[in-house]
Amino acid sequence: MEGSREADHRSARTNQRASLDWSKIDWVQVKLDVEKAQREIFRDTRAGILWRVKARQKLLVRSLPARCWAVRQVCELNQGRHTAGIDGILCEMAQEKAALVENMHLGGYRPDPVRTIWIPKPNGDKRKLGIPTIKDRAMQALVLLAMNPEWEAKFEPNSYGFRPGRSAIDAVAAIHNILAFRKDRRPHPGWILDADIARCFDTIDHDALLKKINGSPFQQCIRAWLKSGAIGRVGFERTELGTPQGGVISPLLANIALDGMERLFGIYTRNRRYIHPSERCGVNKSIALYRYADDFVVLAPSKEILENHVVPTIEKFLASMGLKLKIAKTRIVNVSQGFEFLGFGFRRFYRRGGESWQFKHFPSRIRLDRFMERLHEHVKLAWNHDVKELIIGINRRVIGACNYFRWSSAHDEFAYLNHRLWQLMWQWSKHRHPTRGAKWRKNRYWRREGGSEWVFSFEGVTLVRPYRLTVKWWTRPRLRIFSSPFDPSEVEYWRRRIAKWKNLEGDGPRV
Repeated sequence: MEGSREADHRSARTNQRASLDWSKIDWVQVKLDVEKAQREIFRDTRAGILWRVKARQKLLVRSLPARCWAVRQVCELNQGRHTAGIDGILCEMAQEKAALVENMHLGGYRPDPVRTIWIPKPNGDKRKLGIPTIKDRAMQALVLLAMNPEWEAKFEPNSYGFRPGRSAIDAVAAIHNILAFRKDRRPHPGWILDADIARCFDTIDHDALLKKINGSPFQQCIRAWLKSGAIGRVGFERTELGTPQGGVISPLLANIALDGMERLFGIYTRNRRYIHPSERCGVNKSIALYRYADDFVVLAPSKEILENHVVPTIEKFLASMGLKLKIAKTRIVNVSQGFEFLGFGFRRFYRRGGESWQFKHFPSRIRLDRFMERLHEHVKLAWNHDVKELIIGINRRVIGACNYFRWSSAHDEFAYLNHRLWQLMWQWSKHRHPTRGAKWRKNRYWRREGGSEWVFSFEGVTLVRPYRLTVKWWTRPRLRIFSSPFDPSEVEYWRRRIAKWKNLEGDGPRV
């Protein structure tokens, strides 16, 4: 009888797997179910009910909506969905995705090694990228759904990298807000520690990281991912340090490893009330840290405090995680000299008499030149393509860059970018028509529009002009640093913020 009963259960589970129709899944309802569970995890974490947090996390990873959403993310939404791991398997058919959903169980799960490739960095070096298998990516996405709301309730307020509802522009806006002039307050002295962590993803200590997530129901699963190894050009390698950069859950693990850096400088009272940098006491007064992933800057009232207090404190914290500062990219400057962070330049300007006048953040000229080098390579490879297709390809790249940099004082830099584009297209026209004169090329590809006689256009398709993509950057909705999309009490705030952001995007030029 018992054997017959077990056979009936197996038959029922088999019928259930066969009945999952990927094409008929209601994704709106699936997303709502997952978000509801995540908000409950966030609420219980903030309330300190840890046993309920673990129970809800276990229920979430076992639920069908969460498994379906995780598979959809890695098989349909992520950019790497067409890149296979060491098994060479891709889930592109609906039946394959449904089968993957039914095979996602943490019990008895063992990950495969990642496939490693090396990709170039802007400075000429190479960075190792790990590519897990599709199943491992789906399992990481599933665990990420359960861990994200828990850690969003714990993370520091001025950490902006790879977190839901936050971006690099929010970090830039926060730095501008503390350094900009206000009539009702004294300007910040503006001493800056501009720092970077050497090989952050590759050298995180596994034991220190696992100690931070001690007690999590996914601790053993994360340990398996960290220790799964890698297969590259030299064969199999053991992974004794670092997180698998390229994995779905790697950004969260890196944020967990670096969480606590801002707390070193007394940002909370005993009852967990946040203290503004200007209101802190003692050596921590006016110290503010802003971090985006492994890049961070620290603002302090003097150079001596940075050298004698901030740097040793941060180095000690990083050493506990197996990390250290990258000397080549770490420097102490005053804001009057200027510094760069996340592709933007920050600088305070003074009048001749020494009176402070203006603080600006603007696109970095180095980043714009680097962008133009890549664009030049694109045009060089596509010089004999159809002209309209070439213009559309250039527009797509230019608009993407300008959409990132336009939330700053970008008018002058966009005018410079406009000039560089004119130079690029003039050289292209000379290469495309070597026997034609300058007047013929101008009449063929440039026309008058507004006050400009040099608008590149061909058969109705016009090259975008970057200086027309500038916006009133201060109209971008500011972020509440203690708010999270997972917070049930902040649902209306995030709805209004997203709606306002869409309106701002919709008011921009359409090319």
